Amino acid sequence: MSGAGSRDERADEPRWRYGDQILWTYTNPAHPGLYDQRPVTVIADDENHLAVWLESGTRMLHQVLADGSGIRTADGPARFGAPRAQGLKRWQGPGIVAVFQPGVDYSVWFFENPDSARRDSFYVNLEEPFTRFDRGILTSDHVLDIVVDSDGTYRLKDEDELEFARRAGMFSDEKTAHARAAADSAIEDIRTWVFPFDSDYPDFQPDPDWPMPDLPAEATWDFDAS
Repeated sequence: MSGAGSRDERADEPRWRYGDQILWTYTNPAHPGLYDQRPVTVIADDENHLAVWLESGTRMLHQVLADGSGIRTADGPARFGAPRAQGLKRWQGPGIVAVFQPGVDYSVWFFENPDSARRDSFYVNLEEPFTRFDRGILTSDHVLDIVVDSDGTYRLKDEDELEFARRAGMFSDEKTAHARAAADSAIEDIRTWVFPFDSDYPDFQPDPDWPMPDLPAEATWDFDAS
């Protein structure tokens, strides 16, 4: 068991503090028992948002095809309907800041922009609003995403994969429409440049004394690409 359980949504649940280590976890109802799970460090946690730091090189769980190959090596609907297994890998590239807002159908990931040396290149990951469990947060991916440049221009990503998910039976027509509505809402926030796009997170620097978080001791996997 990777730690994605014992969900606790009590209103009086204590918030995490700066420097706490938690698990950022995606589940998929079509593939129960498998996780995308990222150990991260908390930057901020208040009534408006949760911000975390994912360090480059962090070991993380991810889903692979049953033979260990990457999910995107499958064609069309098989990318979502084919049997899967649990994989292990390391987060590649620079570290990122990820911001989650209560009740919001997306998170925003701040990537370092090599042209500006700031984290002002954004990835809007459409997903279910996050819920808390005793060791972190849980959500479920909507497949469709938005890439946002530092000047506010944006483009939809993975529209083909959303259709593959629908054809594979992983997404109903209603859920597909919900994902598109979430994208419309996110695009309105991008156009008006509201939080977290207008925040100070592009200038964030992690505490050099933070240790790299790791997966729970009980985490298991079938394939190791780390």
